[in-house]
Amino acid sequence: MDNWILNCNQNDIVISTKIQLSRNIEKIPFPEKLTVADGRKNVETIYNSIKDSFESDDLELYEIWERDKRLFNEYLDKNLISDTLLKNSDKASFILNKDETMSIMINEEDHIKIQCITSGLNLEEVLQNVVKIDEEIEKNVKYAFDEEFGYLTSRIENVGAAMKVQVLIHLPAITMSEEVENLSKRLNNKGLEIKGLYLEGSDSLGNIYIISNKASLGVTEENIICTMKEEVLKLIADEYKFREILTGKCKYELEDKIYRALAILQHAVLLDFKEALDLISKVRLGVELSLIPINKEKINKLIVNIKDSSIENISGRRLTEKEIKYERANIVRKLLI
Repeated sequence: MDNWILNCNQNDIVISTKIQLSRNIEKIPFPEKLTVADGRKNVETIYNSIKDSFESDDLELYEIWERDKRLFNEYLDKNLISDTLLKNSDKASFILNKDETMSIMINEEDHIKIQCITSGLNLEEVLQNVVKIDEEIEKNVKYAFDEEFGYLTSRIENVGAAMKVQVLIHLPAITMSEEVENLSKRLNNKGLEIKGLYLEGSDSLGNIYIISNKASLGVTEENIICTMKEEVLKLIADEYKFREILTGKCKYELEDKIYRALAILQHAVLLDFKEALDLISKVRLGVELSLIPINKEKINKLIVNIKDSSIENISGRRLTEKEIKYERANIVRKLLI
């Protein structure tokens, strides 16, 4: 699998594919009810069950209780861990491989959350990798499983296959054409949902969306993958259709917005988060339309590096609001000039 930030197709509107499997060890309380001692013992058990399946230098265990939680914001921004994991910092940890395509969260909502992530639309490859890790752990750990309901989880909507599939996709033309609501209804009828990666109230920022399955009870892993692939391919076709309409009706206006966005990002001294996301989306669209010769790796780096928490993490100190805007503009400018 390829790191989704560093390896990407210049013209691909799908940014990444991620699959999560939630598992629990039988006869042990869910993480919320676990004592700190039992939770940390759980970490040791799970790490020992998987470490011999990898090269000795390919896996690293991060015990969150041993470090300042803010140091892990980088992994949060890369979509490798969750807020919930950090909230359980006294007993939670995660395992990460060297190229950051696999992480195992321990004592998040469930005892084990295995996730693999790669660039583009690669559902079958990601499923194959996540199942392989799942099978390795199961050789040494007995899962909580019910013959009727499937894998037992802390959230009822995850019971069954206990699998969450997430596709991260850039949809500027659909957004500009005000078709997201219609799209949401269509996906809902297929057991899927769409939400913005970054939200301000109910508004999505940056035209980047997460497509995911809503439930896994009564459906197989194969069914979830098949439905997701079918709907995402339709979505890609829709986005290209609306891009053609936009370039046909307002070619010069669209190009003007794209080049203005690039100029602002390359020369701004202060940038707030919302404005930066909007401008980056326009530049990403310019790259995807072959108007701007910028490597998409740089655009992906911007997605994870321009949040307030990321900027403070890079700076190594608390910053004022104005300092954050200044440093954000610096980060963007250095990558794009």
